[in-house]
Amino acid sequence: MMTLAEVRDWLKAQVICPNWYIGKADGSKAESITLYNLNSGTPVLAIGGLANTSYAVKAVSILIHWTKNADTAERKAMEVYAALFGQSAVIAGKRVISFQMRTAEPVSVGTDENNIYEYVIEVTIYYER
Repeated sequence: MMTLAEVRDWLKAQVICPNWYIGKADGSKAESITLYNLNSGTPVLAIGGLANTSYAVKAVSILIHWTKNADTAERKAMEVYAALFGQSAVIAGKRVISFQMRTAEPVSVGTDENNIYEYVIEVTIYYER
């Protein structure tokens, strides 16, 4: 299994951000990235059982909460997206087979109550068991 904390720790080495969270964002910070679990559907199980299942999946939603400047926020979201899209990685000792992006680019979700711009990136991580 792969956890949000493991994905966060790997992503921290790829993207500079002063505030990282999992499960719940702290909206009082002007620059933060928060990771949430996504429902990835049914579990992966090969014919022949668990012993024959070579990979697993971890679906993650990434919230980029970044400044009151629309351009700066979009650029940071694109930086996070680029850290995943088409890349190879090892997360917590597990080789990532693919980062399957669910959208063609980060999705703007507007601003929060403090006018901080927010973007969401959804990704399914396929990794070796």
